[in-house]
Amino acid sequence: MAIQFKEIRQYLARNVRLSICFEDGYYHDYLMISDIPAEKYKDLYVYGIGMIDVEFSKDIYTSPQNLDDTNSSIKIKECTFEPAIEIVLHKIPRDIERKAEGLLLFKDIKPYLQIGRNFAVVNREDWSYRLYEWKRDIPDEYNDKFVFGIGMEDNFDENDKDIIKALEKRGYDSCMNKRMVIVLSDTGRTDIENVRGAICRN
Repeated sequence: MAIQFKEIRQYLARNVRLSICFEDGYYHDYLMISDIPAEKYKDLYVYGIGMIDVEFSKDIYTSPQNLDDTNSSIKIKECTFEPAIEIVLHKIPRDIERKAEGLLLFKDIKPYLQIGRNFAVVNREDWSYRLYEWKRDIPDEYNDKFVFGIGMEDNFDENDKDIIKALEKRGYDSCMNKRMVIVLSDTGRTDIENVRGAICRN
């Protein structure tokens, strides 16, 4: 059973920007998951999960204005580039075996994660975490943990005693300054649609 967007969206953090990318290279950007209608993309399959910098209007309530009728380019001053979680979607699922039906295990989503760079794997039981630079560095000990959520946060030197000051020195924000956060749990979530359906069938 492949992973569809209607399933993965339930795990995405509510407060991160999202970029939905398609096989032809086109993409749609959203300020948060609630901006995506429930029926949109629901039957498309997840092809990859990563982080990317994408353009957003500086005025989030209006679309950027084109230069003129003959040039559809967007004025740079009207836009800002911001980091976002990127979800690559495809009409056809990838040939990846899934271990659990109705629930997402870490070993189910790991093949879809970007190669790098910077991951924080969080244990929901005590909110401890470990940092990894590359996907290949993440050990198999997490494989049978249930996915609880996927998000993004600032990446910083854990040895820096004044983190706030260090972040303020950054001249701009970028996905290169972020790390993907994957929250794992010993027990699966019961508010996921697929899980509720499985419980009702039983």
